[in-house]
Amino acid sequence: MSKIKTVIFDMDGLMFDTEKIYYRASQETADKLGMEYSFDVYSKFIGAGNDIMVNTMHEMYEDHDLLAQFLKDSQVELEDKLRNGPVDLHEGLIELLDYLKEEEIPAVVASSTHRELVEHLLERLDVRHYFKDVIGGDEVSTAKPDPAIFNKAFSKTGIDNKEEALILEDSKNGVLAAAGANIPVIHIPDMIELDEQTAKKAVAILPNLHHVIDFIEEKNK
Repeated sequence: MSKIKTVIFDMDGLMFDTEKIYYRASQETADKLGMEYSFDVYSKFIGAGNDIMVNTMHEMYEDHDLLAQFLKDSQVELEDKLRNGPVDLHEGLIELLDYLKEEEIPAVVASSTHRELVEHLLERLDVRHYFKDVIGGDEVSTAKPDPAIFNKAFSKTGIDNKEEALILEDSKNGVLAAAGANIPVIHIPDMIELDEQTAKKAVAILPNLHHVIDFIEEKNK
């Protein structure tokens, strides 16, 4: 890797402890509807876009009327939890953002979530000012693991060489998307561990965001 001149952040499960909120909203909704659902189902879509989830679930469930009700109700439940309920920052986030700001390393958010909600959460949790730009999942035509969102995010960084960028991801789909974009990626596990083949695509696997500071300092000596 070259010296790191920009960092691209995933949001859900990486910056904020929101993946658990997403899962809780969907599981609670499924339980109310008497619909068979589990974390194994949910985990297939971590880091992916909504279209991929909907299309895959239509293949998994025969009762499409029940599925339509689930998708509608779970979205309402999720929006309420994200906009009005508690949302925690992940360990080391503020320390890393302060470090990047001090070192004048620009940061961009690239999230599968729609931009309006991304912006809302960034403002609500008082971190929007750290980021040069934001790309939401509704601003690209294909979702992770397709690399489109990271290619677009990189175009906003002002950097020419992808080897000088670093992506931070918690999901398998995100790591695959970063690899597809040919941008170095660090995996920071949240709700899932990577399989061995996907793990090889990451330049490092670190326990939390605070350790990213040491990684960047080592690369930028």
